[in-house]
Amino acid sequence: MKRISLNGSDWKMKDYLGEDWIWRDGEKRDTRDGRWWQSAHVPGSVLNDLVQNGSVPDPHFEKNSLFVEWVPQRTWLYRKEFTVEENLEGRRIRLCFEGVDYDARFFLNDVPLGEHHSMFTPVRFDVTGLVKTGEKNLLAVVIEKAPDEQPQVSKTRYVKTHKSRMTYWWDFCPRMIHQGIWDDVFLEITGQACLGQPDLETRLSGDFRQARVELSVFADSCEEEKRALSVQAQLFFGGREVARQKIVPVDGTARFCFSLEQPVLWWPNGCGAQDLYEARLTLFDGKTVSDTRSIRFGIREITWLANETPDRTAGPYTLCVNGRRIYLKGYNWVPIDAMYGVRRTEKLRHLIRLAKKAHVNCLRIWGGGLIEREEFYDLCDENGILLWQEFIQSSSGIENEPSSDPAFLALMEREASQIIPRKKHHPSLAL
Repeated sequence: MKRISLNGSDWKMKDYLGEDWIWRDGEKRDTRDGRWWQSAHVPGSVLNDLVQNGSVPDPHFEKNSLFVEWVPQRTWLYRKEFTVEENLEGRRIRLCFEGVDYDARFFLNDVPLGEHHSMFTPVRFDVTGLVKTGEKNLLAVVIEKAPDEQPQVSKTRYVKTHKSRMTYWWDFCPRMIHQGIWDDVFLEITGQACLGQPDLETRLSGDFRQARVELSVFADSCEEEKRALSVQAQLFFGGREVARQKIVPVDGTARFCFSLEQPVLWWPNGCGAQDLYEARLTLFDGKTVSDTRSIRFGIREITWLANETPDRTAGPYTLCVNGRRIYLKGYNWVPIDAMYGVRRTEKLRHLIRLAKKAHVNCLRIWGGGLIEREEFYDLCDENGILLWQEFIQSSSGIENEPSSDPAFLALMEREASQIIPRKKHHPSLAL
């Protein structure tokens, strides 16, 4: 599998009222709508791009946030031209967006690809045959006006989306409602068959001397004829292979079960080392490699025990890691910037390092902020910071009962079914 990044500062963006972009053919290659386009960066934030271009005042200064409250009321069209020099004959191409905030429509070379209505789940389009080799391709993304959502003081049952809440106004954050392509964009180029998202779980024996690693992945072929597919799974530790299996998928899914003797355990900060394994998956189409995937994981057991107290009604709030009771030390984690779409890797690394030096072993990912990008969870894995991850539906003040509307419950179920398998292999994810 080859990945071609479409991130960068060579995007353009423009604001429209409603669907005026349709009237002006703003998403098309031969559009005559050539004025008022501005430079944009992906991953990023609409508001940050406007600040960088000098189109709005710095909203962090005095009451300037009042001057940018019009921004989320507009539709924003993002465009990027790119060229692919690869030989794409016989290859399968998928266009992948890891995160778009919030409602969006997608176009490639004037062809509508579809819509997506979710901030924390990815969207992928099969664009085989649409990408042109050796000539300019145009990718266009229409980001609709931001959903009307609740600020801090409201009733939680009014919330109808799964979107970061704090920028709608919170006690520590002015009203700077976020929009943008806030995570990676790339092309995946594979053979005719490709792998889906791996699902991995680990279980330890009672004496912690044996680990069971269960790994599954869906193998998909876009062609109707039956193909001779097989999937190989390898486990590595410290760069050395420790296990390998190769099987034929059943009903499209390959399921592996490994038993590791004397596994090296992952520990929270201050309790031991943060040793990590790697699982590598290779999809064969006959004897040809068609796709690959890899994920890191740690082996540890987390249980919750009743608090040590004479009170027999005490809840199971004491964390036990690998048989050892752990005193949780930490604090709330909120997004490191109100314009959270902007990737600030060094700032993120610095803050995680500070947490580790302060002997923090657990962070609560506050429910009004984010389900963070992958790099955040990787850093917490590496530094032994356990995570209490909340879904994003926080409110406070008037009423705190979530909505029981069937459509909202169905939305949250769809979100969970995609988000949890993508995150649960991280040993840092405690809850």
